[in-house]
Amino acid sequence: MTTTSLVVVGINHKTAPVALLEKLAISQERLPKALHQLGTFEHIAEGAILSTCNRIEVYAAVTKFHGGAQDMRNFLSEFCHVAPEEFDDLLYTYHDEGAARHLFRVTAGIDSMIVGESEILGQVRRSFQAATEEGTAFRILGSAFRRALRAGKRARTETEIARNPVSVSSAAVELARRAFGSQGTLSGKRVTVVGAGKMGRLAVKALRSAGVGEVSVVNRSEERAAALAEAFGVEPRPLETLVEDLAAADIVISSTTAPGIVIDQALVRSAFEGRPDDKPLFIVDIAVPRDVEPEVGDIPGVVLRDIEDLRGVVDSNLGGRLSQVAGVEKIIAEELEAFAHWERSSESAPVATALVERGEEIRRTELGRIATRLRDLTPDQRVAVEQLTQRIIARFIHSPLENVKNLGDPEQRNAHLAALRELFELDHPPE
Repeated sequence: MTTTSLVVVGINHKTAPVALLEKLAISQERLPKALHQLGTFEHIAEGAILSTCNRIEVYAAVTKFHGGAQDMRNFLSEFCHVAPEEFDDLLYTYHDEGAARHLFRVTAGIDSMIVGESEILGQVRRSFQAATEEGTAFRILGSAFRRALRAGKRARTETEIARNPVSVSSAAVELARRAFGSQGTLSGKRVTVVGAGKMGRLAVKALRSAGVGEVSVVNRSEERAAALAEAFGVEPRPLETLVEDLAAADIVISSTTAPGIVIDQALVRSAFEGRPDDKPLFIVDIAVPRDVEPEVGDIPGVVLRDIEDLRGVVDSNLGGRLSQVAGVEKIIAEELEAFAHWERSSESAPVATALVERGEEIRRTELGRIATRLRDLTPDQRVAVEQLTQRIIARFIHSPLENVKNLGDPEQRNAHLAALRELFELDHPPE
């Protein structure tokens, strides 16, 4: 009997530096191609990919655990053009209940760099939606992701894990605020946000909350920049004016989804021509892959920070969120049990159907053999005989199926299901 395991292979901010995460990052535009390539591997039956600024994870239903896990590692290497030895030792792999638990914890926001972050729920939803649209997520991943999204929603409504929402973008704003030392304020500073996507929007919102008056939004799509500007009362700017914006800015927060460098050393040096020597430029790059060339930090007067530098801000802002983790874990345990029950029922369903069909075949055959002895029964008596024989068959098959469904070990459960098929000859046509 073929068994299918749920497996996740991934790498995140806890196990790898930004430089490696950006090599393995898969953009939303490349996701359909990535999903199709993942599906070509021998042991992959279903697949989904979660790629964010601080993690890249591949989820799959595999027909063989070890072969499937290796297929997933090979996929990351081949699709992202990264040699296996660069990341193999940094990968984590979970299977079955461990994989489901990891997905649920990620979606609930307690495995994130920022505990209880607001973005991850939407990112998981988009990951699942992409896999569904591309036809790579079916029964197993479909159930796992739906349960995970339910756990994530419950965590945010039934606990205070997301109280006073914190995001990577707001942490970047806090990092910028701290950069100005004893002043502790961004009032009077001019800030340029590069990128008008979700991260850019959150950055603008955080800047407004921090009392920043002069904010400009630079984006390749002027329409998106204008929409964001209108929503928050900031200034939209085209990408062509980036040098001018850098020249005027005190702080730059960059968060585009561009596949390569947006702000390089030459661009910043051009911006610094004629800029006062006593006016430093503080840049926070929260994009993965990075928007800002690392060498920009070597320019005198420039302070460059990236997503790794946010950890100090995150650690000091945890506050009461950690006290909510136990409540979230309880929700996850409940949703895991519901998923496990579905999985057990799903695995036993074909055997249950075959047993019922075999029992019904035997019942009708035996009733047919004594049909002449039953012809004098009244209609009510015939109904009673039908119901009695049906109940006998149902009670006979109920106990073994329930006992098999309640087995916690998937291998043991599948072995028992295979035994039922063999003992009752369910794969053979009835005589």
